[in-house]
Amino acid sequence: MNKLKKTAFLIIILIFVLFCSSCAREVKNIPTETILENGEPAVLANNSAVDFYFYYPENWIIDKNAAMITIYFESAEILKTDIELSGGENVNIMSKPNISANVLALEYGSYKTVEDFWANFALPQFEKLYDDMEFEPTEDLIVDGVLAKKYTYTCFLWDMKYKISQIIFINKSRVYTLIYTTTEPAYEKYIDVLNTAVETFKFK
Repeated sequence: MNKLKKTAFLIIILIFVLFCSSCAREVKNIPTETILENGEPAVLANNSAVDFYFYYPENWIIDKNAAMITIYFESAEILKTDIELSGGENVNIMSKPNISANVLALEYGSYKTVEDFWANFALPQFEKLYDDMEFEPTEDLIVDGVLAKKYTYTCFLWDMKYKISQIIFINKSRVYTLIYTTTEPAYEKYIDVLNTAVETFKFK
């Protein structure tokens, strides 16, 4: 698949998430700040359009829309590459460490388990987008009392090597995903931010 098609495919995925996102209710009296177990301050990641929230380090930046919450880190040390698309056009890609959290409403009877959702929906989509995916062993987690799976892999996109972890769990006929994406060298440096999101994640 050429780079232009991959760009279009990524846009389609984001549109799909936007339209499949479930409606949510707003909960009042959620603390806007908290102190983590390591003593570091964290701030609230919340969005009235989704039915969950979590906390993240105050030096990260939050971006919200109707379908998801994304946090990212701005740093001069993050790689920056000029990418040439198949039509000869150059685009600039900034590889910011980021975590995106989203929720999809499931059709009745579809994807009864996380493994089913991963094998028959998520993985086929990402295999179309990424090249040379290499997987680490799957991990079992608990997110706000719900069983979850963590899928971690390296891959190439636009000739850049990324390392990605996706934490997937199902609750009340909805599938939730936390996706941590960064260049491979930066993965371990920022993995604690994903751990914080998991540990502080709450359903409304």
